[in-house]
Amino acid sequence: MSVLWSARLSPLFKRWSPLATPSLFFFLVIYYEEIFLKLFCFGSLTLPGVVFTLLFSLPTALLLGLLCASVSPRRGRSLLVLCTVLLSLWLGAQAVYYHLFKTFLTIFSLTKMAMVAGAFGDMALGEVLVNWFPVVMMSIPPVLAFWLREKIIAPQGRARGLRLRWAALAALIQLGTMGLVMLCGSGVMSLRYIYFQTATPELETQYFGALTQTQLEIRRVLFGITPDQEEDASSSSSSSAPSGSDDDTVEAFSPQGVHALSIDFDTMIANETDEGLLQAHQWFSQRTPTSENQWTGYFEGKNLVWIVAEGFSTLAMDPERTPTLWKLSHEGFVFENFYTPLWGVSTSDGEYVTTTGLIPKSGVWSYSLSSENYMPFALGNQFRKDGYRTMAFHNYLYDYYDRNLSHPNMGYEYYAIGQGLNMDWGGQFPPSDLEMMEEILPMFLSEDQFMVYCLTVSGHLNYSLEENAMSARHWNTVKDLPYSEAVRCYLASQMELELAVERLVNQLEAAGKLEDTVIVLSADHYPYGLTDEEYSELLGHPVDPVFEIYENTLIIWNSEMEEPVYVDKYCSSLDVMPTLSNLFGLEYDSRLIMGSDILSDDSPLVIFANYSFISEQGYYNSTTDVFTRWDGAEPDPDQVAKLIAEVQNRVAYSATILDTDYYRRIFNYDYYQLMEKGPAGLLSLQLNP
Repeated sequence: MSVLWSARLSPLFKRWSPLATPSLFFFLVIYYEEIFLKLFCFGSLTLPGVVFTLLFSLPTALLLGLLCASVSPRRGRSLLVLCTVLLSLWLGAQAVYYHLFKTFLTIFSLTKMAMVAGAFGDMALGEVLVNWFPVVMMSIPPVLAFWLREKIIAPQGRARGLRLRWAALAALIQLGTMGLVMLCGSGVMSLRYIYFQTATPELETQYFGALTQTQLEIRRVLFGITPDQEEDASSSSSSSAPSGSDDDTVEAFSPQGVHALSIDFDTMIANETDEGLLQAHQWFSQRTPTSENQWTGYFEGKNLVWIVAEGFSTLAMDPERTPTLWKLSHEGFVFENFYTPLWGVSTSDGEYVTTTGLIPKSGVWSYSLSSENYMPFALGNQFRKDGYRTMAFHNYLYDYYDRNLSHPNMGYEYYAIGQGLNMDWGGQFPPSDLEMMEEILPMFLSEDQFMVYCLTVSGHLNYSLEENAMSARHWNTVKDLPYSEAVRCYLASQMELELAVERLVNQLEAAGKLEDTVIVLSADHYPYGLTDEEYSELLGHPVDPVFEIYENTLIIWNSEMEEPVYVDKYCSSLDVMPTLSNLFGLEYDSRLIMGSDILSDDSPLVIFANYSFISEQGYYNSTTDVFTRWDGAEPDPDQVAKLIAEVQNRVAYSATILDTDYYRRIFNYDYYQLMEKGPAGLLSLQLNP
């Protein structure tokens, strides 16, 4: 009987072998590299991640096998090696990139790779050399592909007559796996929700694999992010007074008004034909605007120097080593629960969040894409409208991350290395914050009213004496501290920021401008150039990588503040821009911003890139799908679901604002109505401007 079955099956195996053999090879390659990537980046595996990564690897393997088997054996062997090399390069690059930047490489970033490589090519090469282990592990499949290519692609010829069936099998497995994901709807943050709605690269990679994450990211870039329509939009912003720890804490205040502009959402809703924009109009119109409070206009008429500091952390400050930063962080507004979440494009996204109050869109350079949009709430545009001279400075290459496009669009005269900032940095990296401050102070101190934005760079990784010029410059200040060399190098690099801020304060005082100037400082992100173990050295205990690692300091200080104002409301970099808008008495619409004025009675919501969050009621860890209440009580699943829906909608509608130039649409509504009517509308616009 066995001989009979063997005789019957042998022709079948022989017929399918040209497709099955390379497909099996690609499946083993993809699954091996995906599992290695998970272990290297996350340190662990989950059962759903193992199973769904296996299932999602199959369709790609089948299609690649089909590709190699559909041409002549000679070309098929070349394609086998080429495809294996490309797979290993992409997944290997993800491993190294995540280790360096704590985020994954995107397709959009590849289109800008010449810029990144030109700026950080040496650093990337050094990272590859340091991380030789993942490079070696990812090099095994290409070597095997080259060695076994003649056995994998047999000389008997192409697979004819089976191509459509093989492609159909790949499509069937893909659809079947997606169907299984659809069935995984248990929990607040279900696998179904992650796959079909969220924009969470880490969770997608963890559960479905890096190749599937790339596919999902392409879908988001092309078609946007799906809002959560099940949320009750009217409850998207509730009120709760900020609480504090002593007599100087912010107290509830009877509102005199709200931060909202006159926008005719009803007319736009009635006339909108685009379903996505209709949903946006409805969601924004139903949000509750934040109220004015006792701090509204507190700094009105004063100057502003606003610093986003590279890799700054609360743990870098010390009353003796960094006395100026320590003074400013303890004598102005003291935000005791402030966080700087890490987003997909690290520094650029950290800037975008801080300066726009919007969540960056996953997979793209949001700040770069915003350069063509109308940004009325940007502080540069706001202050310029009020007659201030508005200037932005960066002590690095002027066009890096397209800042030469985005920052002028935000209302600033933009100066950086290569564009008006005359720093003799000599190619050393990172350039000096102090030297930038010395160069720019004469450019604005003589102005009657000025609003200055600075992005620093001295605190940039890598943290070593060989690779960080600022660490070497200040090594004597930290060499005797009881930390590892990398930690001491980090602290040394931050000394340059201390000296820059000290020079700023001294020169403002010498010019008689200190009392009339507000200094604001926060980080673009935490110092991810340190490992969790190294960061734990500064903390004195093992760091919690979900929440604690993002705790940071927001400085808002003016010399006329007689006593510190303590605020223990949970808040983040997303809230900085609306908070400053309120303090300076600027007109803005809080419904159209995803952060909120920290000093208002709006309920806090700190959002992290993987959809973990901190709210008034407790904190949610998306990797474990667990919400923990502050009071220890059992959470209400419906309330948690509403909070996750609120997070999803803030992410989705931030993308809508970016993708559709939404601010221009709503503030130039009549213009857009005419544009959508085609030639007749354009003629009407010309006749009746």
